Amino acid sequence: MIDHERDALLLYALLDAIPDAVLISDARGIITRANPAVGKLFGHDPATLIGQSVNMLMPLSLADRHDGFMQNYLETGKARIIGHGRVVEGLRWNGSAFPLHLSVGKAEHDGETQFVAVLQDLTERFAAEDALARSARVDAIGQMTGGISHDFSNILTVIIGNLELLQARLSGREDQAMVADALEAAALGSELTEGLGAFARKSGIHSDPVDVNAACDAAMTLIKRTFDPKYDITFELMDPLPVVLADTTQLQSALINIALNARDAMPDGGKLIVRSEMVSIDDTYIAQELHVTEGDYVRISVTDTGRGMGPDTQQQVFEPYFTTKPVGKGSGLGLAMVYGFVRQCGGHVTIYSEVGHGTTIALYFPIIDGPTNADHKPFETPAHHKAQGQTLLVVEDNPHVRKLTTARLRDMGYQVREAASGDVAAEILRQEQGIDAVFTDLVMPGELDGLALARHVVATYPTMRILLTSGYAEDILRRQTDDIQHQILRKPYRQSDLAKALSALFETTGASQDLTSQVKE
Repeated sequence: MIDHERDALLLYALLDAIPDAVLISDARGIITRANPAVGKLFGHDPATLIGQSVNMLMPLSLADRHDGFMQNYLETGKARIIGHGRVVEGLRWNGSAFPLHLSVGKAEHDGETQFVAVLQDLTERFAAEDALARSARVDAIGQMTGGISHDFSNILTVIIGNLELLQARLSGREDQAMVADALEAAALGSELTEGLGAFARKSGIHSDPVDVNAACDAAMTLIKRTFDPKYDITFELMDPLPVVLADTTQLQSALINIALNARDAMPDGGKLIVRSEMVSIDDTYIAQELHVTEGDYVRISVTDTGRGMGPDTQQQVFEPYFTTKPVGKGSGLGLAMVYGFVRQCGGHVTIYSEVGHGTTIALYFPIIDGPTNADHKPFETPAHHKAQGQTLLVVEDNPHVRKLTTARLRDMGYQVREAASGDVAAEILRQEQGIDAVFTDLVMPGELDGLALARHVVATYPTMRILLTSGYAEDILRRQTDDIQHQILRKPYRQSDLAKALSALFETTGASQDLTSQVKE
């Protein structure tokens, strides 16, 4: 074998083995070689890319300028990316943009210029950095507020002590009333600093084994007295529950705080659901998504049908003094106090919200004992369902979730197509045959959200099956989706939950099944 032929074979084998995406193009930007990792990164069959312009892998804003960049480099030799590397945006086959690192090298062969591009997906890295930054910001604020809380507590101790001494010496009714008002204001200041201390995890909490349902019942009494009849309040408490270590008073206060925030988000009335249950976080992905440690928990979730929050608000909602309420309507400490209390108990707080649909805040408390009923088996893991050659269309606007869902489904043996929006999904369904089911998130951008897409599928493809997913409460979602045959899988879900939901989806012949009691997030 001629040496250069052997070298070419070795080079091709090397390209196929490299986990990073590698593209080779000529001076005009026409792709001459693409390794298998390119297919995984962009969703195209590498063979179909040969002869195509590299511009098809870029968002329009970058593609329009790319040819100019290359021409300028060839004429002047001035490099912007070549030899330097840069973070840019790539474009997947379904039209979704994602961040990637691009490194470009240049080679001359037989008088022709060739460019070699090495591309790395930065989606997961950016998500991890964002989560780390949020965590660091909250911890830094906690340390700062811990010091502030300590100093203000000392000052308020002096103020309250002197006011009490002064009150004992005054006899006039008007003077007594003024001192009483001052003491009340100082007491309020003391409560606020105590909440700051809890957020910073500096102040102590008296933790005892707590009957969670009893605490929920006590909070329910106070909540129902506070809310007027235009609010529909429901408590769904699993019984029995194992005990957790917490401060009963602080737990009741946390629930009331969350409920009052929910009420403010529903000025015209709405539904409030408080639910207690046992959950097992035994899936690595779920643990990372919720930022919780794997293990068994008692979870208390509070769901409302209010205005909901966007991603930016969700990132800040547990920070002290952050509030979306008008000036004078809130201190911005309520949820910060909840966060500090639960973290001191060794637990976790999560929030799921969709603008226009409502919010669910969940408190996770580690179980310190086994289930109170030995016959109860809440964490039984169902066997994984294996696909029978079915093809699923995954519709999810979050690229990280979409990538993971696709990997999970392929691991179960399904054929998978992807779409970043309902509009893209509708076009795929119009053009392609052989799709057996649509697995779609409910809340997505575009003209067709998940619910509209599901109704479109029911009307246009009546034999196609539908599985909906959302982080919102099933019972509220079902009232919005009761006109279509469907199943709902609540986010976040484990691999076994997804397998069980799909098994039920393909076993049923028509009627909608309620997975609420079968599939737990």
